[in-house]
Amino acid sequence: MDGGVPQAAGPVASEMMKMPPNPTCQIALKEWATVLLAMERGEQLVMIRKGGLIEPGSGFEWAARQFVFYPTFEHQAVKFLREPSQRFFEEATARRAPEGHVRFDLYGDVVDAFSSADPTLLKRLEPFHIYHDTFLDQRLKWQPQQPLVLAVIRVFRLPAPQTIPVIDRYAGCKSWVELEHPLALDGAQPVLDDATFHERIQTLRSILI
Repeated sequence: MDGGVPQAAGPVASEMMKMPPNPTCQIALKEWATVLLAMERGEQLVMIRKGGLIEPGSGFEWAARQFVFYPTFEHQAVKFLREPSQRFFEEATARRAPEGHVRFDLYGDVVDAFSSADPTLLKRLEPFHIYHDTFLDQRLKWQPQQPLVLAVIRVFRLPAPQTIPVIDRYAGCKSWVELEHPLALDGAQPVLDDATFHERIQTLRSILI
């Protein structure tokens, strides 16, 4: 997988795509289904990662800048979400694809990426994510030599959900999956309009600088 994003601290990039640059995408990033629902509703702009259980050596890395989101249901729990966002848990579960399949609704573009082990920064970023303090504290303490990897994501909604069979190599606690076949992106639209996204990015920039 190529097209990696540097994980350096810095201001949020000003570039804002209006449409995905490619008509298809074959690279998928796994994320909790509850978090993806919050991103689809425009309530989460910042992803916070530290790698899957089979990625302990180097931790999480941005293997691609653009990708589709692969919803996962393992390990997520209501207690890991702040109370206003716990409503997403049941809704995300209700939207789960039939057994043996995975449903794709969203495409993401990394606007900026950086690393941090500062719990006060995570607290200041609360308006941009739904994670509970307890969960973030656990992530900081797991492999403490590695910082958390954060990214500002512009999210696009696919014109219609695309459901595909799950094959063996998709399984496991890993972050990235190369799909058997590319998914069509034609007609994908940003979940936040340009004006709203720009306004939220400006607020986020004031926290990060």
